Amino acid sequence: MNNTTLPQESDRPLDSPGFMAYSILLTVIVLVAGVMMGVTVVALGRARSIPRPLRLFLINLLLAGLVKGLGMLLLGVTSAVLVAVGPEQPRPPLYLCRVYLLIGSTAVVVRLWSLAAFALSVLAIVRFGKKTISLLHAAVIITILWLVPIAISFYSVLPYVYKVLFVDGVACFPDDRNAIIIAASGTLSVIWFTVGGLVPITVSIAVPIICLCYIKKNTVTEDTQYRKAMAKFSLFLVLGGAINIAGLLIPGVISFNSEAPAVYLSYGFATASLIPTPIIIIAYLKLVQEQLKKMFTKVIFGLSNKRAMDSKATRCVTNNEVEDGI
Repeated sequence: MNNTTLPQESDRPLDSPGFMAYSILLTVIVLVAGVMMGVTVVALGRARSIPRPLRLFLINLLLAGLVKGLGMLLLGVTSAVLVAVGPEQPRPPLYLCRVYLLIGSTAVVVRLWSLAAFALSVLAIVRFGKKTISLLHAAVIITILWLVPIAISFYSVLPYVYKVLFVDGVACFPDDRNAIIIAASGTLSVIWFTVGGLVPITVSIAVPIICLCYIKKNTVTEDTQYRKAMAKFSLFLVLGGAINIAGLLIPGVISFNSEAPAVYLSYGFATASLIPTPIIIIAYLKLVQEQLKKMFTKVIFGLSNKRAMDSKATRCVTNNEVEDGI
């Protein structure tokens, strides 16, 4: 009698059709969010009336969201494929998982610091005027906004410091409990959470409050509409900071427990965090709304003209054929 017990689905809850469907759903959401962010980037680029530093920092925020979306897309597609091929097939190398997580962790920090940079630029413009931050200054700041996050996130590709695994053989996830150099792993994780998360979130929430207080207590030299726009930007930043707390830091906190619920929550929160930013930008910036209307109107008229030309060309060909027949 063969007493060998095969692994049941309950022993590997992620290696199941349910998690495959969940991964596919998240992949669709990421694609939709990516289209929204891409369209918003184009609209921001065309909204020339918005001060250039503000546009650049918002565009950088959205580009970081696209990079984050790429990381989530790779995670979702990989998980769905691994469930589909079954446990009999070899798993991909763990280094691939490290690259996925490096992309995601870097993008998280860039997004948060871009939000903080936007808050500081709003305060600087309200306090000192629109020409306070030059294009060169903005370019240097944006470069730093990418280099520093890459540096503090790079430890995720170091095997002895940062462990990863495929939970149930299908879901790429951190495995902090089994790090070889525990002290280094803990220290670098604290640095990442502090420098990459806590500090920029604090700045992105505190600075808009300071900005609103300054507008309330002082007479800003710009017109009333501009002051209202600055207040809306500040409100946007407060909301954006609160959403990023839930959407970006919670996955990092729960990743210390590599169980199925943690994977579901982490993947879900990380994906959901991609959606609010383009929606809030469109909702609070009328200039972006106007550009979107122009873009969609141009596309619709372009399609209509193309159909009309195709129809006209078809009629011409038909008439020629009839004349030839006569």
